[in-house]
Amino acid sequence: MSTSQPRGRPRLFDKDDALTTIQRIFWENGYSATSLDQISAETKINRPSLYATFGSKKDMYIKCLEHFAEMMGKRTEAAILSETDISRGLEKVFMQAMEIYRPKASKSDGGPMGCFVTCTAPSEAGADEEIKEVLKMVLDKIDQTMRETVEAAIKDQKIQPKQTAKITGNLLGCLLNGLSLRARSGTSRDELELTAKAGIEQILA
Repeated sequence: MSTSQPRGRPRLFDKDDALTTIQRIFWENGYSATSLDQISAETKINRPSLYATFGSKKDMYIKCLEHFAEMMGKRTEAAILSETDISRGLEKVFMQAMEIYRPKASKSDGGPMGCFVTCTAPSEAGADEEIKEVLKMVLDKIDQTMRETVEAAIKDQKIQPKQTAKITGNLLGCLLNGLSLRARSGTSRDELELTAKAGIEQILA
């Protein structure tokens, strides 16, 4: 009978929990200002294990970008599908986004974070082609989702916007991204919500 043991030690941390913590660190401090020592300290995972599980610092950051984008995409799709009226569906999308971008809590509980992607990636995209590609992918996906939502509403004769479905979708995407930046700057949740509702109404008119 063999008495040999499996090589290596089992991972003693939850990968998803660790990724959530890493994302929060990048979100609060930005990519450049975040160090691997800080990630190691806050996740309580040593650097060799971090490298083995997630790769380099940039690999970690890109995984976080993709994870956040996937989460927001699923929430957006669910919110739109939950309403038969496009305005109510989009309003639900924006209100859910505001809950993430500008939670009604003290700064110690989160504070004004904005969108993880649009508030952290643009400053890195100019110098890093890979991050630039991920940023473009996320923005294009937002525009595509908005455009497809508008196209469906036009087909069902629920709206007749002045602009094409593509431009209308792009405008909705720009509104969402702009509100994210305002959230990051500390604009109140109430003002963000009022602006979102007014913006949706004007864009769909």
